[in-house]
Amino acid sequence: MSKFLYYLFGNVLFVISSLFPKSLRIWVFGSWGGKAYADNPKYLFEYTTLHHHEIKCIWLTRDKDVRTHLRKEGYNAYYINSLLGVFYCMRASVGVISHGLVDLNRYSCARMKIVETWHGIPLKPVLLSDQKEEAKIKYKRSLQLRYVFPFLWKSIRYRSFLAIPSTSDYTTEILKKVFGKTAPIVKIGLPRLDAMLKPNMENEIAILIKNIRANGNNVGIYMPTYRREYEFDIVSELVKNINVIEKQSRNKGFVLFIKIHPFDFKKLPTNFKSNNVIFLLDSEINNDIYQILGLFDFLITDYSSIIFDFLILSKPIYLLTPDRDAYIESNGEFVFDYRELNLPVFNDWNSILEFYSNWIDDKTEDDLKRISKQVHSYFDSKSSKRMVDLIMSKIMC
Repeated sequence: MSKFLYYLFGNVLFVISSLFPKSLRIWVFGSWGGKAYADNPKYLFEYTTLHHHEIKCIWLTRDKDVRTHLRKEGYNAYYINSLLGVFYCMRASVGVISHGLVDLNRYSCARMKIVETWHGIPLKPVLLSDQKEEAKIKYKRSLQLRYVFPFLWKSIRYRSFLAIPSTSDYTTEILKKVFGKTAPIVKIGLPRLDAMLKPNMENEIAILIKNIRANGNNVGIYMPTYRREYEFDIVSELVKNINVIEKQSRNKGFVLFIKIHPFDFKKLPTNFKSNNVIFLLDSEINNDIYQILGLFDFLITDYSSIIFDFLILSKPIYLLTPDRDAYIESNGEFVFDYRELNLPVFNDWNSILEFYSNWIDDKTEDDLKRISKQVHSYFDSKSSKRMVDLIMSKIMC
């Protein structure tokens, strides 16, 4: 009942926002449900603030630390549900998000033009591509309630959005399965990939990587997809193989950074120490891996969209997928099967470590470049510029 009343109050705000005068010079940004300053909206926010002083850029958040940090940096930042947060949502002509309208104040965004940057080219089924029964029921319920609660309709009416960026014709076809064939998917690149091509060399981890490489070692990163409690335990598998990983890394001349979900990090032994295996914390990179991701020489992952992002570098990617069948059973059939990319796939750590080499032959390099050009059309670190230019051309017409 309380949720119903909350939605009714949200309806009032939605109606008011539909009558509120919009400003072409006010844009609002948010990501990860308002909980993080990260992803494509972050880089678009910073680019627009720096290069378009005529636009008032507002970051909306639910997190006190994010708000405090951004204000110290001189940015405009407000809580999503504050009076000013609601006001700027109602006034803004453009809203930039990474997940959904929950990134902003979804009750105050009627007539706002939505730029859905999403948070990665998906492999597992999401939104319209998710055929699990609970997902279909949720979508059907939203359709049934759209006339009662119009903000729900705005959230799922993807064809009415202003833009959804893709990286190439190849990834556009994947995104059509997620957002629908009539969604405004545009091949302009992802803003966060600009950061991969121009890493932040002042970050402490970037300095550490530079020093490691100066000592003659390559530097890799392992970034597995987060699993739920009842799914495959990647931490146990990691701990079981940690001694082998450390030994092989010393023998083959590389240092491996490991970036796992904070929930998984709590499962690790507290006494773990190593010079060749380094666990990377969100706090060390301000919850943003993209500012340093371009510095790594190779990537180990599984069913993560980081595959598509890392391919822009034309560097080796190794896929560790010991639980493929169980993962599909739990999450549904892949919207895109990673095996189509013809990257090396392994079922255990031993196989990857034996396969790894600190040099790349001509054929491997040519294969990586070919796959990279298949997934990416732009390598110029100007995706943010293309996005802003596109937005301005659309709202000014």
